[in-house]
Amino acid sequence: MAKELTLDLVQSQLRPNQRLTISEETVAEIQKLAEDPEYGAEFLDCYIDHLNIYKENPRRSHNQYLNAIKFFSLVEAGNSLTDAYIKLFPERFRDRQKNFPPDKRDKSIMRGEASRFNTSSLVNEIRKVAAIPVQLVHRHLLHEAILEQADLMRNARSEAVRQKAGECLIKELKPAEDHVLKVEVDDNTTSVIDELRRATEALAAQEHTSVLAGVPLKQIAEAKIIEGEIEQDDEAEYVEVIEDQPKKKWTMP
Repeated sequence: MAKELTLDLVQSQLRPNQRLTISEETVAEIQKLAEDPEYGAEFLDCYIDHLNIYKENPRRSHNQYLNAIKFFSLVEAGNSLTDAYIKLFPERFRDRQKNFPPDKRDKSIMRGEASRFNTSSLVNEIRKVAAIPVQLVHRHLLHEAILEQADLMRNARSEAVRQKAGECLIKELKPAEDHVLKVEVDDNTTSVIDELRRATEALAAQEHTSVLAGVPLKQIAEAKIIEGEIEQDDEAEYVEVIEDQPKKKWTMP
């Protein structure tokens, strides 16, 4: 459900000098936008949730902030960047059309302007904040609410109010439960550590065999080791198992 928008609510989120830029007429305009199907009732939430962006950009006017919110909302509703820009600035579209012949006055002439507006600082800031969970955006309000509940718990005249405030604080301030992550490292046949040990021993033996066979150390380091067996016949011949190399045999003296 959308938040109730009032002049006091908007002004309470802004710097003292910015509050002068907001009037009852401004609030009425925003309320009217929420009734427009192009924006919807959620527009009020979007406007309020991002007011901090306007507050932290004192060089920007409220009208610029409102246009950025409207553009963002239109794009989020499924409009293309160009369509959102034209809906936001229809007079600009009409002015640009005058500079083109009748057969080239389609909306594509606004594509460049729409793209630039989409990358403007205010729109980008709104997009970043929109990706942050609302709990983080309003952590300061949560802190204020906790302090208020603590005051009620200590000072309220009604025992029921104190009890309810205490229950609220217990719920909000309860430490997070520890979660134990158990990782199985056994496949019911042999442990991972044993497999690693055997693989390491096999690799060392294989490299030793390759050195005795005359394979350059650089080539050994770059070779891929694959599974293989050390074969032995009556003359104690050994076969190296380095990939991509022909099998070389040598006879123990």
